[in-house]
Amino acid sequence: MIFTSEELQKFLKNNINVAYCKILKNLGSSPREEGAWMLISKQGNIFGTIGGGQLEYSLIQSVMKQDWKVDFNLDIETTLGPDIAQCCGGKVIISILKMNYMFSKHLLEKLKKDISKFTQVLIFGAGNVGTSLALQMYNLPFNVKLIDNRENFIAKLKIPIEKKFSLIPEQEVREANANSCYIITTHDHGLDFLLCYEILKRQDASYIGMIGSKTKRGTLKNWLRKKGINDISNVNIPIGKSLFDTYDKRPEIISAHIISEILSIIEKKATK
Repeated sequence: MIFTSEELQKFLKNNINVAYCKILKNLGSSPREEGAWMLISKQGNIFGTIGGGQLEYSLIQSVMKQDWKVDFNLDIETTLGPDIAQCCGGKVIISILKMNYMFSKHLLEKLKKDISKFTQVLIFGAGNVGTSLALQMYNLPFNVKLIDNRENFIAKLKIPIEKKFSLIPEQEVREANANSCYIITTHDHGLDFLLCYEILKRQDASYIGMIGSKTKRGTLKNWLRKKGINDISNVNIPIGKSLFDTYDKRPEIISAHIISEILSIIEKKATK
């Protein structure tokens, strides 16, 4: 789960004595990567995760036993096999720091900065698939915006996602961040094609997906060719190609396939 700066503020407000725990080094296999962190309060309340399981449980117990009357800053080394009977088999070094006001302020600013670097995802169309997709992406490292040119569809949505009513949704494409992801699920094929055209003109999309059939892909290709665009190899239509292996076309299932496709494509680009 991706936590927001508002949730961090609430946690710090409700927990006075808190320790910051961070994985400094991994040797071999472990549940989380170096730099992963979590907060543990004197009472054992937590924010974030370093991977769960026996490692996290033993860390919580260790933090709760600290002398909270004084400052503490220590490193602990844990072997995931012999020490805590966790079968990952690697070794981790974790730093534990009792937080003060200045460190809390620094952590909050860091979290806001980290979140601002998340890839922007623009979802066009606040219908069943678009709304389901936005909700599922809320807990992933993306900055999601749901856009529709139907004011009543946007107005009725009560979800914790940035929403925007726009009579000219293609303007959102022109103003998007570089390397954004674009998902087109509108009710209007003509608008779908126009949005795709605007996205392709940018030449910087990390991902382009459009809901539709193979027939729609052919129609789109012919339409774009007349506009001077011949290559649509990076346009994923039908979106969520693993959908071909399932008969379940419920919005939630479609959304899961789309997210899997996006994460796979972004990861491949990141490792090139």
